[in-house]
Amino acid sequence: MSKVEDEVIETTTEEVTQDEPGQDEVTSTDEKKGTVEGEAVAPEAEDDGNEVTVSIGEPDPQVEEERKAPQWVKDLRKTNRELHARTKELEAKLNAQATENKPVVLGQKPTIEDFDFDAEEFGVALEGWFEKKNRVAQEEQRRKDEAKAQEDAWQAKLTDYGTKKAEVKVKDFEDAEKEVQSVLSVTQQGIVLQGAENAALVVYALGKNPTKAKELSGITDPVKFAFAVAKLEAQLKVTEKKPKPEPERVISGTGRTSGSVDSTLERLREEAAKTGDYTKVKQYNQSKRNK
Repeated sequence: MSKVEDEVIETTTEEVTQDEPGQDEVTSTDEKKGTVEGEAVAPEAEDDGNEVTVSIGEPDPQVEEERKAPQWVKDLRKTNRELHARTKELEAKLNAQATENKPVVLGQKPTIEDFDFDAEEFGVALEGWFEKKNRVAQEEQRRKDEAKAQEDAWQAKLTDYGTKKAEVKVKDFEDAEKEVQSVLSVTQQGIVLQGAENAALVVYALGKNPTKAKELSGITDPVKFAFAVAKLEAQLKVTEKKPKPEPERVISGTGRTSGSVDSTLERLREEAAKTGDYTKVKQYNQSKRNK
């Protein structure tokens, strides 16, 4: 180090010593907190409860809106994001299942010529072909069983509909049924038949209310249509009309009412029993028959 530099350092040291006396002594508690073994320590920052937002450039309006939104809006958005993710997951599973359920193509039965008369390779290929043939047969049987089950279920619905239809004690059911068939599509009629607890009552109610039937026919979404039919069925009311009693018929005539007592005849019989002469009784009976 040069002599000039030594002189500058010594001069600076003296100025500092003169301007700030007592640097080697710690005179307050605050100074103790600010030093540790001669090293300066930054004071701890006080937590005032405020939060900061770190962003790049101008704040994002969507982020700002999310921050200011009420808690219930935040919860709703969170639920929506979870449902969206769940939907994507289910779609992926359905696509994977559709790929797995693709029908197996059997193809032509291999021949030994296809393998240049290599018996070993031909045997392996032939064994694989028979295994595939068994899978094709099983898949075909499964499809037949499913179709049969669906057909049986549909037939059971038709039978139940016929039974419920007979239980509806009305004279114009056929007319109401034709009205519904002319307004609702085949798909909508099938939904009513399969989904309603008592499809016959729903059909009759719609047939007697063309305005409501027309309103339902405009719902093309099958799910919404099914819910609308369920809501309609819940509002149905069945009231049984009791037949009016027939008025009593009174039979009138000139003859004496059957079962009544003839006092004159009884008196004549009592006199005849005492005298033994029944002439007056016979005459009285003859006169009654002549009337």
